[in-house]
Amino acid sequence: MRKFLLFCVTSFWITTNIFSQNDILNTEAKPALPSKIKTIYLVQHTHTDIGYTKPQTEILAEHIRYIDYAVEYCELTDNYPDDAKFRWTCEAAWPVMEYLQTRPKEQVDKFLKYVKEGRIEVTGMFFNMSEMADENSLRTFLEPILEFKKRGIPVTTAMQNDVNGIAWCLADYMPDLGIKYFTMGENGDRALIPFDRPTVYKWESPSGKQVYSYRADHYHTGNFWGIHNVNADSIAPAIFSYLNDLENKGYPFDAISVQYSGYHTDNSPPSMHECDLIRDWNDKHETPKLRSATIHEFMDYITGKYADQLPVYRVAYPDWWTDGFGSAARETAAARKTQSDMTTIQGLLSMAVLKDKIIPQQVPDKIRNIHENLLFYDEHTYGSAESISNPTGENSEIQWAEKSSYVWDALKNTQLMYETSIGLLQPDLLRGEYPTVTFFNTLNWMRSGVIELYIDHEIIPRNRLFKIVDQTGRELLTQPLRSRNEGTYYAVYAENIPPMGYKTYRIITGKDDRPELPPTSIDNNILENDYFKLVFDSRTGSIKSLFDKKLQLEIVDMKSPWQLGAFVYETLGNREQMSKYTLTDYNRTGLTDVHINAGINGSIYQSVMIEGKSGCCDEKSAVKIEIRLFHQEKRIELVYDVKKLPITDPDGIYVAFPFKLDNAKLYFDVQGGVVSAGENQLEGTASDWNTVQNFVAARNNKAQFVVGSNLSPLFQLGGIRTGLYQRKKTYDLPHVYSWVTNNYWTTNFRASQEGELKWSYYLTSDSDTSNTFATRFGWDSRIPIYARVMPKGKANDRPASYSSFHFGKENLLMTSATPSIDNGYILINVRELDGKSTLLQIFDSSGQQLEFSIVNALEEPLQKGLKETNFIPLENKFIKLKL
Repeated sequence: MRKFLLFCVTSFWITTNIFSQNDILNTEAKPALPSKIKTIYLVQHTHTDIGYTKPQTEILAEHIRYIDYAVEYCELTDNYPDDAKFRWTCEAAWPVMEYLQTRPKEQVDKFLKYVKEGRIEVTGMFFNMSEMADENSLRTFLEPILEFKKRGIPVTTAMQNDVNGIAWCLADYMPDLGIKYFTMGENGDRALIPFDRPTVYKWESPSGKQVYSYRADHYHTGNFWGIHNVNADSIAPAIFSYLNDLENKGYPFDAISVQYSGYHTDNSPPSMHECDLIRDWNDKHETPKLRSATIHEFMDYITGKYADQLPVYRVAYPDWWTDGFGSAARETAAARKTQSDMTTIQGLLSMAVLKDKIIPQQVPDKIRNIHENLLFYDEHTYGSAESISNPTGENSEIQWAEKSSYVWDALKNTQLMYETSIGLLQPDLLRGEYPTVTFFNTLNWMRSGVIELYIDHEIIPRNRLFKIVDQTGRELLTQPLRSRNEGTYYAVYAENIPPMGYKTYRIITGKDDRPELPPTSIDNNILENDYFKLVFDSRTGSIKSLFDKKLQLEIVDMKSPWQLGAFVYETLGNREQMSKYTLTDYNRTGLTDVHINAGINGSIYQSVMIEGKSGCCDEKSAVKIEIRLFHQEKRIELVYDVKKLPITDPDGIYVAFPFKLDNAKLYFDVQGGVVSAGENQLEGTASDWNTVQNFVAARNNKAQFVVGSNLSPLFQLGGIRTGLYQRKKTYDLPHVYSWVTNNYWTTNFRASQEGELKWSYYLTSDSDTSNTFATRFGWDSRIPIYARVMPKGKANDRPASYSSFHFGKENLLMTSATPSIDNGYILINVRELDGKSTLLQIFDSSGQQLEFSIVNALEEPLQKGLKETNFIPLENKFIKLKL
């Protein structure tokens, strides 16, 4: 993200929460306080930016080569004093994994020798990660640890640098993998940083699993001193100024860990010159001593001496920098779709395993490759240093082409994986004289819902009447959506699809043509059904009233400056203001020249079509919004279609959901749990915007309103909050804004995006105020029910309905199911949602209780031979089972 480069000519606003870079480099002596700090652990690493300084393809190779340098420098300093010997921390696991697989045995043996001696440390995170990935991909994120363990490489520390947030589920996963420590060398550019000084604390998962965590200073702090200039005398003022500042801020320990790179640049090669500086310093200074160290040494010392004094924080760690993903809304949407599809696909493969199908040998590698591509897209380095200052320059163009290629490759291979998974299950599906459609549900509860289904005209001729019926003759509701020459897309309301199972229906084609659907009745700009009454504003093209008939509640705050569904276009006077932690120079406009038209009224939903003009589009194009009100379920969808101009001046798009609910709090789900905005999140973490997995909920003790988007992950909670930068988030009203696009960064992220963008939202309300209700609505909406249409075929006696297994506990969520590394087994990840102690028992379709094991994220056993296990409140467990 925002980097520190010697050659960079762009002016940055550089901060840490201790002092600025200018403070560090200021050589004017300050009044010294007696320092209790006796040892400075100097940790050399290279900050792994996959891109930014040079194209990704060059950078990846360099990081593998740097490990060779580190091994050589260890050899060259074998005879140095112990404190001055070269030591190296491998910041990211990915280059180490590649190194072990590609280097000759004699070189790998040298590397392993220095790992064993404690001169080289291997850490546990794939690379520096944004908060965009889902829980399913984050298992792949940790997989290198398994290879390291096979090689006898200890992994006790996870290291994140530059980024200022992290997925909360990692606090759950890491302790069971043997990772004791987690360190964050944060960058304060356009972000606040927790705590006012470096802090060691106990970070807890939602259920209370614990890792010792260190919020370090910036990962280049040693370079700010000038440590790479190799002169002990010249850095003395900066070091003593640093220690003096720590004393003033009440830093409590007698040691500190400071990170640096061999040279003052990201993707820096190692350097052994600092070893000479450390040796010279220690010859001249009695205290503090400098020690060339690996990252865990400081943590060992602090936890060994001060463990009982460390504060405990059971909080999420939301990331400030995910706002940049809004600069590529199309690619971010593709990543989100691929994540959801992979949850379904791996569930389908798990069904096949439980049916004793032989999974093709290449499938595990294909799954891993897809998730790795998602991780390469979701990791923190997006593009080049000059992406804004020179957006059409060669480096900017090449780096974006390489970055975006990861997500498109993942999307392509994911769609092919559907064919692999369904190909395994097809022989078990009911066939006969009629074509069939089978609906597959890979979540752990019985599901009903609308899916979009494509059917060839060979099976159902264009515009022909047809029925989709089950074995009893019960007919599913269908509604045509759009056609192409070879087939038609339909909305189908699939009912009661078994958990981790499927249900097959017959397609019976009639002889008559289907009638045209009638238009929706919107007299006086009102649309209603048994659940809701919507009133549209013909001036703004948004919903000025949404009344819940069951709850007898108005959902829209009519005093809000923006009504529900409002399309808000924002332009900034300058983008540099965000780097100064403010936003005052901006302009926000809604739609103009609005037209509200009736849509169609089918058996599944009725719709209203809205069009209006916006400054983000050319004069010939309109912003198109379709509002869908469903008949069978309490659900509203809002679908947006925008043809955006390629604007490089800073601009952004919001969509408004100004909820009205007395004394309501706002909640959103992240990887591993649910966050109450501003409460169970670490103070100083992202408070202007948040990365949402599946839902945002406005909730009091009587009702909750739930909204989410399958493609657009950024939301602002409490209003449009861009530029507020609150350390402790507060808000007065439960107003929610989706932040669809922006190009507000001054580096790294894209300068513009153009062309047609489509995204949508799902919305409901209920008197059930539990996490379980909001979670199930969000997951039902985002994780697809997959459908497979088959032509008529040879009749068989296969069952029309199948369920692999079920829990029978509503507050237990299975976040993923995937084939195990052991044949015949699957691995599922289960999380408790509502803070209730809950007994888990797993039953097959006949009601037989299944035996299972508790394992960690890499399938290493923790408990074997269980028939039941108790989940403490909000606990997460990995479970391995077979039928």
